[in-house]
Amino acid sequence: MSELVRVEKLHKSFGRLEVLKGIDLTVNAGETVVLLGSSGSGKSTLLRCINFMETPTKGRVYLNGEAVGTEVGGKMRYKETDLCKLRTRIGMVFQHFNLFPHMTVLQNVMEGQITVLGRGSDEAKEKSMVQLERVGLAEKAEEFPSRLSGGQKQRVAIARALAMDPEVMLFDEVTSALDPELVGEVLKTMRQLADEGMTMICVTHELGFAYHVAHRVLFLNEGAIHEEGEPQKLLKNPQTQRMREFLDGHALFKLPE
Repeated sequence: MSELVRVEKLHKSFGRLEVLKGIDLTVNAGETVVLLGSSGSGKSTLLRCINFMETPTKGRVYLNGEAVGTEVGGKMRYKETDLCKLRTRIGMVFQHFNLFPHMTVLQNVMEGQITVLGRGSDEAKEKSMVQLERVGLAEKAEEFPSRLSGGQKQRVAIARALAMDPEVMLFDEVTSALDPELVGEVLKTMRQLADEGMTMICVTHELGFAYHVAHRVLFLNEGAIHEEGEPQKLLKNPQTQRMREFLDGHALFKLPE
């Protein structure tokens, strides 16, 4: 598999608080990587640095072999125009759906294609319907978000991101705001994307998803990668006390024998 995302010696500080402490991470095309860790471990900050919603304090990010930004005087400099282009190549889905309430589902999925990518209305509509079909919501195209369940809204958000033709998808705890009975439909959509070969980096507490879908699991603790490996090995046989404590916190989660 070819390398798609590479993070080198990534640091991120907010004032005196150092949230990321030298992260090294490579994600290959078609790979699904799950980031685990307790609140405050740096998982979401890492995602936001990969798509430059947050600017790294130090370190480098590469997409498809190309470094993001330019080194000047030992520091990385970033042009906002370049970052805007980068973000069209990296889809991101958040905990909250952020759909426009005054637009239909179809219009929500079309909007970014028209305003950011400059696609014509007909092309954007065609692309949107393909992606809504992909997430099982083509019949909801003319509905407004207020008529949808939380799980359906999240699947619309996934379709919206996919319609931008990203090279990699980032998922930031996309099921954590959903009622338990709605979580499964979103995870099923994510698993389908993984099966189709979409490159994905997912922050989640859904350990079953990590076990069955991820190629690799990374456990973050206090801003550093504490453990990593294949989920079937790592989740059944963690090597550190800190990860054992984390998994013990999911007492209801049962791994297959």
